[in-house]
Order: sequence, then C-alpha cells, then structure tokens
Amino acid sequence: MSYPRHPNAVVLPQPIAVSPLIRFGRWAALGLGVLWGAYRLTVIREYHADIREWEHEKAVAKAAEDAKTKKWLAKDEMRYLMKVVNIPFEEGVAQFGVEDLYRED
Repeated sequence: MSYPRHPNAVVLPQPIAVSPLIRFGRWAALGLGVLWGAYRLTVIREYHADIREWEHEKAVAKAAEDAKTKKWLAKDEMRYLMKVVNIPFEEGVAQFGVEDLYRED
C-alpha cells in the first residue's frame, strides 16, 4: 500500500556521479591535511615546551629572590622591634629565638 507524499517532503534529485580522479584528490587532500596537522602539532609542542621551561626557570629565580627579600625584611623588623623594646641585639636574638635569621648562609 502506497502512502501519499507529505506536502513538506523535500524531493532531492538523483546524485551526480563524481569522477574517481576528483574523489581521489579529495581523499589525498584530507590525508595531507592530517599529516600536516600532526607535523605542526609536534613543532608547536616543542616550542611551548621551551616556553614552559623558561617560565619555570623564571619562577624559581623569582621565588629565590622573594625568599631573600622576605628574610631581609624579617631581619629589619626584628632589629626595629629590639630597638623599640630597648633590648641589646645579642640578647634580643636569643630571647626572640631568631638565630636562624642572623645566620649567614
């Protein structure tokens, strides 16, 4: 039993035959695109690995500099505190337990 066609149904024409040369060219272009993408991915990965290594070295250097600055500020603060409390330096270092601040590394 044949059903009537819906009024909104789209009737497509028969597909045209594509030349085998054109089909081969399309597949070849797709394959070359995949290979080129894989090559570019390796190049970009190496480039960004170098950038990440440089940023890590920079962060380590900054952390070392920040630690040195923090220690210097702590020393300065302890000296000020000893001056305000009017304690001699050697006695203040012993009382406050900050010998490690004044040890030379």
